[in-house]
Amino acid sequence: MPGAIALVGASGGVGRHALAHLLAWTVDTVRAGSRDPRRVPTGDPRVQARPVDLTDRGSLDAFCAGCHTVVNCAGPAVTVGDTVARAAARAGAAYVDAAGDDGLYRAVAALPGAADRVAVISAGMMPGLSGLLPAYLAGHLPGARRLTGWVGGRDGFSPGAAWDFLAVGEGGYGEPLAAWRDGARRSRALAAQVGVAVPFFDEPVLLQPYLSTETERLAGRLRLTDVDWWSAFAGSRVPAALADGARRASASRAGPVDAAERTGPAEAADLADAVDALCRAAELDAFGRPRYQVLLVELSGPTGSRVLACRGAGANALTGAAVALGAVAAAAGDLPPGVHHLAEAVDPTWAVDRLRSSPAVTALHVEDGPLARYEPIEEGVA
Repeated sequence: MPGAIALVGASGGVGRHALAHLLAWTVDTVRAGSRDPRRVPTGDPRVQARPVDLTDRGSLDAFCAGCHTVVNCAGPAVTVGDTVARAAARAGAAYVDAAGDDGLYRAVAALPGAADRVAVISAGMMPGLSGLLPAYLAGHLPGARRLTGWVGGRDGFSPGAAWDFLAVGEGGYGEPLAAWRDGARRSRALAAQVGVAVPFFDEPVLLQPYLSTETERLAGRLRLTDVDWWSAFAGSRVPAALADGARRASASRAGPVDAAERTGPAEAADLADAVDALCRAAELDAFGRPRYQVLLVELSGPTGSRVLACRGAGANALTGAAVALGAVAAAAGDLPPGVHHLAEAVDPTWAVDRLRSSPAVTALHVEDGPLARYEPIEEGVA
C-alpha cells in the first residue's frame, strides 16, 4: 500500500481502535489527525500525528493532501455529515466512513467524480458488521428463508454516539417496530420486550425491534421471506433514558448546530440534555460490570439452521475494527470505483478471517442447528 492513510478523529473512542487495527493489519503509514494531536497514540513509528480541524476547510485539505485513502472516525455523524468526504474528493482519495447510511450515501454519490473513486460508508458495528456477519452466515446456508438478529449488550455511550443514536429517527436508517414479512417491510409488526433471556447475552435484556435499511437490503439480496431484528439493552437506566430521549428528539432530530437553526436554542439545549442523560445512564448501568456487545444471528431454511455469535469488547472497538476493514480493502485496490456500503462491498469470508484475529472480538462462533438448543446465561451463574 504505497503512500499513507489519513485517519480523521484518531484520538476518539472509535479512532483509537481504528488506528490500532490499521497498524496491526499491515498498513505502512497512518496520518493520524486530531484537534489535539498530543492525544493520538504514537508508540508506533508508522503513526504521523497531525492537527486537523473539521471546521476549517484549509486545515482539512492540508491534512488529506497526498494520502491515497481518507478514513473518517469523527463525530457526531449528524454534525460532520459529508464534510470529510468532500475533502477526500478534493484530494482525489478513496473515502471510508464509520458512520452513515442512505443520507450519506446520496451525499457522497453526488460529489463530482464519485463514480471514479472508491467510497465506503456504513463501516461500523451497526450498520456495518450487522450486515456483514449475516451475509457470511448466508454463504454457509444456501436457500435460507428466515433471519433473526440481536445486537447490543452493556456498554457506554460517547456524546457523539448518543447524538447519532437519538437522531437516527429521521436519518434514513430504518423503522422502529417494523419487520420483514413475506419479502417486504411491514410496519408495527413487532413490539418491545422486557427482561428477555437471549443465549450468548450475559443477562436478561430489553429488546426493541428495529428494521434498518441495511437489513432490508440484505433481505432483498438473500431473498429472505421473514426477518426480525432486535436492539438489546442490558440494565434499567438506559431504556428509561432512551424513552426520554425519543420524546425530546421528536422536537429536534439533529446535531446541536442544526437543531438550533431548525427549532431554536431551547430545543437544541433540551436534546443536549437528553444526550447527557443517556451517557450518564449508560455509565451507571455499566459501573462495576463487564462491558460487552454481542451480534447474534440465526438463519434458517429448508436445509436447516445456523447460528453466528460475535462478542466484542464494546461498540467503539467493534466499529474501529469494521472501519479498518473498509480502509484496508479500499487501500489495497480490492474494491471497484463507486460508493458502497461496507456490508455489500467487502468479501464476508475475508472480513470474518480478519475479525477472528481482532483484539476487538473476544469470541466468534458459527454453529449448526437452531438457537433454541443454547441455554440462556443465568445472571450470577458461571
